[in-house]
Amino acid sequence: MMPKYYKIESGRLAQIPDEEPADVIVMGSLSQEQRSILVKEYEITEHTIASSFDSDELSRIEYDDDFIAIVFKKPKNYSAEDNFQFRVESFGIFIFRDWVLLLTDSEIPIQDDKRFAKIDSINTFVLRVLSYAIYHFNEHLKIINRINDELEQKLKTSMENRYLLSMFSLSKGLIYYVSALSSNETLLKKLQIGRSLNWSEEERELLDDIIIENKQSLQQAEIYSNILTNMMDARASVINNNMNSWMQSLNVVTIAMMLPTFIASLFGMNVLFPFGLGAENNNPYAFWIILGVSVLAVVLFYVSWKIRKGKS
Repeated sequence: MMPKYYKIESGRLAQIPDEEPADVIVMGSLSQEQRSILVKEYEITEHTIASSFDSDELSRIEYDDDFIAIVFKKPKNYSAEDNFQFRVESFGIFIFRDWVLLLTDSEIPIQDDKRFAKIDSINTFVLRVLSYAIYHFNEHLKIINRINDELEQKLKTSMENRYLLSMFSLSKGLIYYVSALSSNETLLKKLQIGRSLNWSEEERELLDDIIIENKQSLQQAEIYSNILTNMMDARASVINNNMNSWMQSLNVVTIAMMLPTFIASLFGMNVLFPFGLGAENNNPYAFWIILGVSVLAVVLFYVSWKIRKGKS
């Protein structure tokens, strides 16, 4: 992503040519030359730059002589190829005396009139970016909740593994969200306590609102995670119970099939039997008598099994 340059005008950000002095510079997917410029000219360490693009990095704030570095978490843009796997990513905000550098791998709509309105200072812009990250979490949590409801309905009529695997992916994503929101909460509290950014009264009120929104998102993510985990455990118990029931029914059918086989084998032995039922006798009703005994044995076994099942 090519660097973009913006200036604060009339409470909004207006894009300007790169030769003009900018209030906000947005960069992403840095080339080696761009990294070298950030390191040499602005004295930003390679580690801090890498942290801005590292999805495993926790939210944090660092104070330097010339700037303040903030690493914050937000949801990664979701696509159909992710197969219900929601992930998080990091972005970096570097606050200099009279301008801000934003490093991000994904597009942030900083010219959106709704989410980035009433910007009258670089501090307000920083808070709007943090607020957008929390808003992005809220939108993804709503999507996760809808997907969870759809999977729950499908699991009521189907026992396919792909639905269970999708629920597992959702649960894994919620764990990432809970960790990211918890990390964001720690950083926001540090910003609230710190005095280095010289917040105005309105900016401090906005920061308080962001902290409340982040806390609500964290609580919501934890609730969704617990619900999804409990539902997966309940579904696994249902599957185990169904499997035990099927195995029990299969055992009953197997035993019921063994009884006629046993009786037929018994009367097929080359020995003398009473009533002329043996293989060496010529009783014209032997076949029907043996067949009747086999059927009677199966019926008696079935009745006995039903009675025992009713008592248990």
